[in-house]
Amino acid sequence: MMKINLILLASGNSIRFKSNKLLTIVNNKPMYMNVVEKVLKVDFNKIVLVTQYKEIKLALSKQDIQVVMNKNSELGISHSIKLGIQNDMNADAYMFMVCDQPFISLKSIKTLINRFIKSDKGMACVENNGKLGNPTIFSKKYRDELLNLKGDIGGKFVMKKHIDDLERVVIINQIEMMDIDTREELINISYNNI
Repeated sequence: MMKINLILLASGNSIRFKSNKLLTIVNNKPMYMNVVEKVLKVDFNKIVLVTQYKEIKLALSKQDIQVVMNKNSELGISHSIKLGIQNDMNADAYMFMVCDQPFISLKSIKTLINRFIKSDKGMACVENNGKLGNPTIFSKKYRDELLNLKGDIGGKFVMKKHIDDLERVVIINQIEMMDIDTREELINISYNNI
């Protein structure tokens, strides 16, 4: 059985949103909980959530999720990636999801994992219209490269260097891959999906 650790990234500063978007209500719950509730239905080796927000840590205290506090979010997404991996260096693979992508479906999450396990590739990623998105999965052979990322550079940097080792999983519904950066985006998505 392949040990896949899920690392949920919830440390962003929501600068363009002008308030903490992760706590904004989407589908009658805080945005991040839309993702959390889905991933708790998947049999991961471990779920690690990296955040700078005490409200999120407190809200998840009774869930089977290890919350790692990111006290240096200004170091960018690479720092959150490192904190997530360093929580457990013994996994066979690391899956990354962002918590501002509330419309991703459980089916897409499971399909990505199954395709990764069945492929002989070292990485897997969802895509829509040829554009790579989140979530992503990296086998442990890429662990050191991920740990060496700097600044606001994420896993796509590693993927693009080894594109031949990437399993792509097409998602037809573009809304699943949308991460919410502004209030206008959220309003437009909500309005168009009534």
